[in-house]
Amino acid sequence: MIMLSKFEYSKNFLRKDDLLICPICKERLILNDHSLVCKNKHTYDISKKGITTLVSHNHIKESKIYNYELFLNRRNFIQKLYYKDLYEKIIHIINHHFDNKINIVDLGCGEGAHTMNILELLKQKYMYYGFDYSRIAIDMASTYNCDNRFYFVADVNNVPIKDNSTHLIIDILSPYNQLEIKRLLKKSGLFIKVAPGKNYLKEMRAATNISTYDKDIEVEQNLNKNFKIVKKEHILKTYPITSDDFKLLLKMSPMYNDQVINIPDTITIDLMIYIMNGEEL
Repeated sequence: MIMLSKFEYSKNFLRKDDLLICPICKERLILNDHSLVCKNKHTYDISKKGITTLVSHNHIKESKIYNYELFLNRRNFIQKLYYKDLYEKIIHIINHHFDNKINIVDLGCGEGAHTMNILELLKQKYMYYGFDYSRIAIDMASTYNCDNRFYFVADVNNVPIKDNSTHLIIDILSPYNQLEIKRLLKKSGLFIKVAPGKNYLKEMRAATNISTYDKDIEVEQNLNKNFKIVKKEHILKTYPITSDDFKLLLKMSPMYNDQVINIPDTITIDLMIYIMNGEEL
């Protein structure tokens, strides 16, 4: 099997793309040599690492908190499969709903590990578009580039995808823009939103003296204001955790501090999966 470079994979993906639009003028983007170009000549270069930045302005300021170390620890923790039950639920939902090839938009994809655990087990063929505002995260996610997966630096409040084109939108523990969801999603499509439950990572909060999570009701109320939730799935499981894995968890958290009172031997994954369909938007 011939292994292609990230850049070669990116070009293969973009040759097949028919969804991307310019974030400035909203015209279709077309692959032209080493760039994506719209008819108004707005141009977005593809780097040798296979990265394209699709934003409507010239400067992206990287967060000091969401840095390379955080994303690396996040990927390493996710690969321990503490979220395995979440992936299985989402895979079942997708496989049950869709029969044919689907377009997938991942909002706030980070360094890509969560969704890769889902994509690897889908029965459908797909074209996957991962979007995150962090170039550091997208640089890491680009290791997953292939002919049907590509990752972009982009703003979830201005997603460079054409209207009514998306079969599936996934948002795992990230902010979302309800107007963009409604603009992108096909009538036959699904929006899957994953949000923390009140007991999510409660042991880590206790160990670092961080207040308990209390926005779970608010999250659901906000979803209900903007969408009709057609189904909910609850993931609640407590796992044994090693001290090494707990350190990964600490360092992947934007709430991280080094004032650890004690290292717990369990961790609770408490997540709500909300499913909305395009007909009800």
